[in-house]
Amino acid sequence: MKDNRFLRLLSALLLVLLAFSSCSKDDDPTPESDAEYTGIPGVIYDTDIGSSTDDLFALRIIYDQADKGNCHLLGGIVCRMGEDKIALADLMNTFYGYGSIPMGVERNGVENPNAYIPYSDICYYTDLNDNPIFPRSISDYSALPDGWKLYRQLLAGQPDHSVIICAIGFMSTVSQLLDSQPDELSNLNGVDLVAKKVKGIYVMGGKFEENNNGTGYNFGHNEQALNFSRNFLQKWPASVNIYFSPSQIGDAVDYSPEQVIADINWTDTHPIKSVYSNFNCNTGQRMWDALSAIQALYGDDYFNLSPRGTVTITTDKQMLFTPDPNGNCFYQIYEPSQSDTYLQLIRDVTKRH
Repeated sequence: MKDNRFLRLLSALLLVLLAFSSCSKDDDPTPESDAEYTGIPGVIYDTDIGSSTDDLFALRIIYDQADKGNCHLLGGIVCRMGEDKIALADLMNTFYGYGSIPMGVERNGVENPNAYIPYSDICYYTDLNDNPIFPRSISDYSALPDGWKLYRQLLAGQPDHSVIICAIGFMSTVSQLLDSQPDELSNLNGVDLVAKKVKGIYVMGGKFEENNNGTGYNFGHNEQALNFSRNFLQKWPASVNIYFSPSQIGDAVDYSPEQVIADINWTDTHPIKSVYSNFNCNTGQRMWDALSAIQALYGDDYFNLSPRGTVTITTDKQMLFTPDPNGNCFYQIYEPSQSDTYLQLIRDVTKRH
C-alpha cells in the first residue's frame, strides 16, 4: 500500500511539473506558427502629421474602418517631434470619437524636418468665448510614452500575427522598436516581438520604377531619416511582409482644396475643412499616405503589386527593389487608370458625417 501511494504521489508530482513546463507566457520566443490570423485585425497608425495634408485623410480612412468594425484601432504613434504634432493627432482622434486610444510620441527622431504646411495651429483655434473649437482628450503630453515603448505595450497584448501597422511617416519609431530589448512588457526583443505579433506593415515611401530615383521624403528626408530607414529594412523580420506605396502612386491622386471644402459642406467645424480653409494647401499636395491606408484596410484588390522581393537603400541613396521569391517586400505599381478610383474612395470617406 505504501509503495502504491508513493507511486501515485510521484505520478501526480510529475504531472504538475509537466503542466508548468508546457505553460508559457504569450510572448515566449517559441517557433513561429504558420497559422493565419482570421479575426478582425488590430491597427496601429504611425504618422508624421503636421506637414502635408495626406496624413489627415489616411487617419480618416482608419477611423472609418474602425467605425464599421473592420478593424480595432489599438493606438497611434506620432513620429514627427513636437508637442503641437501630438496635439494635432489628439485633436483628430477626439473629433472622430477615438480620443481614448493610447498614444505614443517620438522624442529621438528626425530633427527639424521640413513642414510644408504648418497646419497644427488649428489645435489652438478658439471661439468667441475663448473655448477651443476642436477639443482634445489628453491633458499632459509629456506623460505619454515614447512611441517605441507604446508599440511594445500594444503588440504584447495582441494575438499572434494579428496587428497591421500603417506607417505613413518617418521610420524612426519603428526602427527604435526593432532595436528594443526585453522588458516588463515582453520578454522578446523588438524583432522577435514584431515577428510574433505583426501581420504586415504598410509604409508610404520608396521610388522603384524607371526614372524614379531616390527614396522619397519619408525614407530619405535627411541623413537621420536615411539611417532609420536602413535600420528598419535591415532588421525587419523576414517573416512579416512590407507593403510600399511609392511616391509616384500618390502623385497622380489630386484632391484639390476646392473639392475638399465642397465635400465637407455639411459643417464649418471640421478639422480637415479648417486646414483647407485657413492654409494654402494648393502646394502640390497629393494623397500619398491615404493609399497606404487604403491597401492596409481595404485589401490588395485595388492595386497591381510587384512580385515578392527585397528592398535596400544603396550607398548613393537609392531605394533598390530586387525580385526574390523568398522576399517579404511588395510595392504598388503605378496604373494611371486607377487614380480616379483612389480619389473617389478618399472623397467618399471624407464626405461622411
